[in-house]
Amino acid sequence: MFKQLPEKGLDKAQIFSHLEDLKKNDADWKKGRVFSLVFHPGDEASEVVKEAYKMYSSENGLNPTVFKSLKQMENDVISFTASLLHAPETAVGTMTSGGTESIISAVKAAKKFAMDKNKSLSKPNIVLPESAHPAFNKAADYFSLEVRSVKCLGALEPDLEQYRSFIDGNTVMIVGSSPAYPHGHIDPLEKLSELAIEKDLWFHVDACVGGFLLPFLEQLGHSVPVFDFRLPGVSSISLDIHKYGYGPKGSSVVFYRNSEKRKKQFFVYTKWIGGLYVSPSISGTRPGGAIAGSWAIMNFLGTEGYKKMAQETLEAAQKIQRAVNTIPELQVTGNPLTTIFSIKSTGKIDIYRLGDELSIMGWHLDRQLTPPTLHMTISYGHVAYADEFIRDLKLAVEKLNSTSLENIGDSLKQTLVKQGAKLLPESWLKKLSEKSIENVASQESESKSAPLYGLIGELSGSGTLEDMVLDLLDNMNKPSKV
Repeated sequence: MFKQLPEKGLDKAQIFSHLEDLKKNDADWKKGRVFSLVFHPGDEASEVVKEAYKMYSSENGLNPTVFKSLKQMENDVISFTASLLHAPETAVGTMTSGGTESIISAVKAAKKFAMDKNKSLSKPNIVLPESAHPAFNKAADYFSLEVRSVKCLGALEPDLEQYRSFIDGNTVMIVGSSPAYPHGHIDPLEKLSELAIEKDLWFHVDACVGGFLLPFLEQLGHSVPVFDFRLPGVSSISLDIHKYGYGPKGSSVVFYRNSEKRKKQFFVYTKWIGGLYVSPSISGTRPGGAIAGSWAIMNFLGTEGYKKMAQETLEAAQKIQRAVNTIPELQVTGNPLTTIFSIKSTGKIDIYRLGDELSIMGWHLDRQLTPPTLHMTISYGHVAYADEFIRDLKLAVEKLNSTSLENIGDSLKQTLVKQGAKLLPESWLKKLSEKSIENVASQESESKSAPLYGLIGELSGSGTLEDMVLDLLDNMNKPSKV
């Protein structure tokens, strides 16, 4: 049966004791153990964000005439961001709940802009590199757009000839990333800007990860490709405050070159019996804490603080990259320019089994499929732990190189799973998938994920894989029962 509310409410001490118990199985991000999801600016800066968030935790940014302080803070955040993006005087922006909402907002605006301009548009599409964030695919799913995904070449850059060939009269947006999340490379944005001008197209730059890092690296004298409004073809840019802006979770910005484009993002309904309904973003209620926390951290760190953190973070990332490239079994993928990169195997070990060994040691690295890699996003919270990670990485590789029954068993499991993906009837494969899903959904960590990722690699692009992941999502999101 389903869990029920307690008959009598718990006291404060019981609540927080229970929360502490629940957190025991979480990854220890405060000790730099998570290479995605959390961007830690240090305890003092985090406390500033928390206090500001707490102060505005009940306020709602939906109606700017009620909470004028929130609107002032949001306008300040937009202004601070505009100065980093070399934005023209016409530029305008909106705070959102994260990169996905920023991207979905820009896609919605681009589609509406194109359809208002060309009433004969029949099957609108967006063209993007295969390395672009899936939030664009999510937006396309919401707004009935065709996605035309451009292959990336050896240097991880999109094939520009294929890019150009995918554009037609129904294209409403083209996309470039700065950087792309999987491997940290930056798309050829200058060339895409020229293409956008030539074809009179909306060009969106996804700088959700790098938008609050690249400007400060450039100010420090590092070579950074131009990604902002200095490129004349750029129509919109998304960038997350809750990443390298070190703001609270649920804070991002989407920017437009002018108000004409941003208005296509807004929603206004004037026929409701409850009065006028006006929403600047996709979400209705807008948490005041996210706005206040963003304003607070930007003012607390200032340009000086952001530059210091950017420099130290880059140095830590480069230290780890150098160490990876000294290990014969490993290699950094491509030539990442910033603090985001991935690690691949040179063929001597299985990269997913390396991920499992690191998980056992307490490190969380995302697994990636093409090519099989482990993802790393280095932020300020990792600076103090870079040497510790390098030490454990070498130990994990040594363990995989040692001959043991456990290693042989794990390798055999992966081989069987991969062969099964090629040889088993689909009904049997579905059963195998379901069993893998049950195991992952019930595990407290991803410490034995290599066989599952071997199966996923073999099924990539198939309907069976989509069914498998949907089952995983369904299994992990079910009501608690007693």
